[in-house]
Amino acid sequence: MISIGSDELRRIQYFIFAVQRLNGMADVIATWMAHGTMTAWDGTPARFADCEAAAIGYFDARPGQEGLRRDHLAALQAAQQIDQALAAFLAGGAQGDLDALLEQASAALNQFACVIDRLPDYPCAEMDAPAFRTEARHCLSLRQAA
Repeated sequence: MISIGSDELRRIQYFIFAVQRLNGMADVIATWMAHGTMTAWDGTPARFADCEAAAIGYFDARPGQEGLRRDHLAALQAAQQIDQALAAFLAGGAQGDLDALLEQASAALNQFACVIDRLPDYPCAEMDAPAFRTEARHCLSLRQAA
């Protein structure tokens, strides 16, 4: 049996929360890009291939946004990588470099915030981008407190 202190458990919980936020945002933005509607994330794991396909279709219909397209696809890749890192961390009994994982989650959250800020007509940008930046800072504060 593994013994985890309350501070470590809090850090693990926030790491999981950050990954889930990235999953949710990837899914919500993909739905908006594909259908022009906003939906609440249903909590299922993000289907990153579907998110990427929606982004490609969205940007194909909007020439002149190559930089944003590239940045958005990179943000999706970062979210997918941290999702895989979470799975590996949990499969390994929550053993590993949690500080590095929190730093990686922070970077992915900031990357998504930068994309959200630049998405034309995205209806929740004023709320979502600052929230992601706050969550990114919190990830770093947990890392630095360790």
